[in-house]
Amino acid sequence: MTKLPQILILIMVCFTLFNCEQKTELTNLEFEKKVFYDLFPELSDKMYNDIRLMPTPPPPSPKYLTAKGFDTKNDYHKALKDWEDSDDYRHRLNNWEERRDSIINDETLIYIALSDSINQFEREDIYELINHFNDQKLVVDSEDFELEKGFKVDFDKLKSDNKKLRFKPTSEFPKGRDFWKTNYAFNFGGSLSFSRILFDNTKSYGVLNTGFVRGGLDGGGCRIFIKKDENGNWKIDKIEGTWVS
Repeated sequence: MTKLPQILILIMVCFTLFNCEQKTELTNLEFEKKVFYDLFPELSDKMYNDIRLMPTPPPPSPKYLTAKGFDTKNDYHKALKDWEDSDDYRHRLNNWEERRDSIINDETLIYIALSDSINQFEREDIYELINHFNDQKLVVDSEDFELEKGFKVDFDKLKSDNKKLRFKPTSEFPKGRDFWKTNYAFNFGGSLSFSRILFDNTKSYGVLNTGFVRGGLDGGGCRIFIKKDENGNWKIDKIEGTWVS
């Protein structure tokens, strides 16, 4: 009889320790999600690039310059520079600026497709994170981190510094080639993707990957390094391009 209370106490202690371990794992994931949602307004604004808002019109083709009387066969760059001093360029620039201003003043919402879940790490980011913040002597625990399940995106929490942007789950879009060929009833701006955030052991530094695609062969990706500032707020430290299509 005297051993029964001791056994019950032992069971309760084991149960408590088990729950603590579960809460620690949940806290790690909740921490990552909070950082993601805190950074998302800035990340989404930086990744979305509306080429219609470039300060100057894109350079014309050699065929266009040749038709305007500029010698592109011998030196395209000189022909382009000469064209930029011409009345044709000034006329085109004025039209571009007027169109640009109308787009800026246009309040039409732009919808971006975003994966329903974020569940992938990039293994090379372990080394990229350590090398980028090499003066901090970071330690990263990489054991089985690629096996984590990740998390489902809460679209109600997605805000952007670009007030025109709205986000839709990729699952609501057609599959395959129809994704880009469909004429949507809303203003479709492209597809945005993120990897999970890899943190160092102190959870003061991190790295993630993101990509934005406007069409089948029109997009790019970045590796983004983040860190806590002196007030404990997360900020972007550097953005590096990783791929272009």
